Amino acid sequence: MTSGIILGTVKFGVQDYGFSSSQLRSTHSEMLDLSYQCGIRTLDTSPRYGDSEQIIGAYHANSGHKYFKVCTKVDNLEVQSSESSRHIYSSVERSIRSLGVESIETLYLHQNEIEIIGDKCIMNALQELKFEGLVNKIGVSIYNRDECEFALKSDLYDVIQLPVSIMDSFIYSELIDGRHTDKEIIARSVFLQGILFNRSGIESKVKQSVSMLEFLDKIDNLVLEYEVDLLTMACAFVLSLPGVSGMIVGTSARENLLRIVNSSKLTIPAELTSELCRLSFEYKEWGNPRNW
Repeated sequence: MTSGIILGTVKFGVQDYGFSSSQLRSTHSEMLDLSYQCGIRTLDTSPRYGDSEQIIGAYHANSGHKYFKVCTKVDNLEVQSSESSRHIYSSVERSIRSLGVESIETLYLHQNEIEIIGDKCIMNALQELKFEGLVNKIGVSIYNRDECEFALKSDLYDVIQLPVSIMDSFIYSELIDGRHTDKEIIARSVFLQGILFNRSGIESKVKQSVSMLEFLDKIDNLVLEYEVDLLTMACAFVLSLPGVSGMIVGTSARENLLRIVNSSKLTIPAELTSELCRLSFEYKEWGNPRNW
């Protein structure tokens, strides 16, 4: 088993998502086969990711014994709506049918606003889904400190997905590092939508491009100083952080996935980890892609 890696499938249905790799893309079946061979057993998807749920379901229908635990999401919810329960149930039932699974491993709210994740109608519906066995865990995918703090205090949420990377781990540093929590913490944006490796579009797509490129120069200098591969640095750092139980990685290229799996098994020097903590724990406006 490949401990800690969750395959993100947004690129199954949205091929131009983020700063995509220029490498030749593998077929979806090839990527899922390879993931299974590498010991990856959990997928992260969403109805918002084009037809990714249907692609996973078709794989399950044709792959024999190869089944993944699947985490998906529900969105388009309104605050204090009497339709919340019906909408959530319908979304989950569709996802279960599309994915070809008996239950959802973690159902995330795809909306992160406290007004949504704290809405009583929504929270009650989520609790009922868990009670009925349609979902195993309830999660939130957050973008700021207040949202994370709310989820940590809530008895409902089992899993919190938050940005953690060598570029930006501010929320982790504020609320997770050095503190005990019974929540499952999943790192996302580990490569900041691929921008860590593919920098050609930064100046045109990110309005804080100057400060982002200056930060990337510091990361590149550490690569040279410690003679470590950038991908190894990125993966090993995230998985070394106390309290982080997994990380979501997305790629559509076979060679990229193999490199990620291999890199996740390596370690980096303690001095380098400390320096990366110092850099990534600082707040950055560009750490949230919604600010780009």
